Amino acid sequence: MPARRSRIGAIAALCCLVAGCDVAVDGVAGISPAEQQRVDRRAEQRGAVESALKELEQAPAVVYKSTIKDASGKPAELEFRITRNGSAHGALPVDGQAIQVVSADNQLYLSATPEYWKAHGLGNSDLYGTNWVRTDSSDLPVNAIELLNPRKAASTLRTAVSAMNPLTDPARSKLPDGTEVYDVGSGLGTLRVTTAVPHRVVSFAPSLVAAAGGKTLGAEMRVEPLAGDALKKLQTDLDGAIGGIGQPFDALTQVRVSVVNDKLDCTDFVGTCRATIDVANTVIGGVRGTPVRLTLTVDFTAQSLGAQTCTAGADAAPDTTTSMSCEVKFKLPNRNASYQVQAKPAARGEVRVPVDVNGVREKLKTEFATLGG
Repeated sequence: MPARRSRIGAIAALCCLVAGCDVAVDGVAGISPAEQQRVDRRAEQRGAVESALKELEQAPAVVYKSTIKDASGKPAELEFRITRNGSAHGALPVDGQAIQVVSADNQLYLSATPEYWKAHGLGNSDLYGTNWVRTDSSDLPVNAIELLNPRKAASTLRTAVSAMNPLTDPARSKLPDGTEVYDVGSGLGTLRVTTAVPHRVVSFAPSLVAAAGGKTLGAEMRVEPLAGDALKKLQTDLDGAIGGIGQPFDALTQVRVSVVNDKLDCTDFVGTCRATIDVANTVIGGVRGTPVRLTLTVDFTAQSLGAQTCTAGADAAPDTTTSMSCEVKFKLPNRNASYQVQAKPAARGEVRVPVDVNGVREKLKTEFATLGG
């Protein structure tokens, strides 16, 4: 009898367990067809965005296109091409003006207007506006070489997208050429990726990759991957750019120049006056041993004879004093008269960077071989 009671109890317990499962399953309510469609659309958009970002991430190089207005008010298109290793060539639309950029062998060179350099607090702004300048990312509103690198841009965009509202219904639009895109937006701007396979990033707001300074690059950057002949052309253009840079100014080096001695000699009855000036320079930073280019300007004034100016240039070793001179000749209306002459010297100095053109080109050749160019 005890055994029989045990079997009955086991059967009863099993019946209760099965009954409990039946109640739980029957109590589940499914989502509506409309809500399921919204879930599917959001999943489809997430998949398209991730696929497009992976394509950007794996690109050997990309081109960013932006539009600014030229001096006449007409739209002008700029292109900035960059490899995933940081070699770059092109122009960036900084505050509505085109800043030429070359990056090779971990060196950044910029070409901009005197107004641009003046806005960045450089005393040699008029001089820098005449040539290429070696500098670093601090002279751009964003670190374009890092942030626009295809791998870094994809990673940053992925982070920006992940912070957006996941419950928002996907928005679609069509570009002027008929391409349908997802508009994935946030307070910082919009990321656009194609709805059709293969998915790719079409454009994004620069603020999505640089919240602080990105807005200085405009509202939108269009992007395309580079490969094949387009990649080879980038290498060719970089080779040419490096050859054309010459000896750029070095904004990473500080040079202090001062006049320590001056001597004025004028030749009687002739009107020739010569100023001999000792110019001292002090260099902070820069490439060791790189010569300093000195420019001397002397303003001469003579009572009743007017004013004249002369200039002279010289290359000097860093942290040395150099003797420089220049002269002017006044026309004397009266050779028997005596005239008082004053000379006011001023000196400035800058450092030029020697560029090993052939060496840089060899490094570019190696880089592009690994990229498939």
